[in-house]
Amino acid sequence: MKRSLALSLLCAFMCLFFVSSSFAAEKPTPEKTFDYSCSYYDASSGKYYCVETSAACNVAHAYVKESGSAASPTLIVLSYIGTNASNCQMYEGSLSLPTGSIIVVNVVSCGCGSSLTTYVRFFRDF
Repeated sequence: MKRSLALSLLCAFMCLFFVSSSFAAEKPTPEKTFDYSCSYYDASSGKYYCVETSAACNVAHAYVKESGSAASPTLIVLSYIGTNASNCQMYEGSLSLPTGSIIVVNVVSCGCGSSLTTYVRFFRDF
């Protein structure tokens, strides 16, 4: 009797565990607090790039990788270049890509990173 009761409790516990973990897996992921897009297109190479930017009060950085690539993104530490008319901080950085292009990332950060605007341009490296 004790053995069947113990097995019943164990079975109930396992069923509850599997049901609760399956519901937990269906929860949506929270919104990211940084600027991210994989829609930056380099016309000279015909490739799209993913760029993720982030900024705080005195520092900004970007992670860049080719869209669809399994490689780790490359970090670009952006340099502070001043403030604009709205008193937002402006940052800029670049990276030479294996395709022979240079990607230039500009970030405008207002409110110590609470509002980010990212600009991406591509240039041929001659």
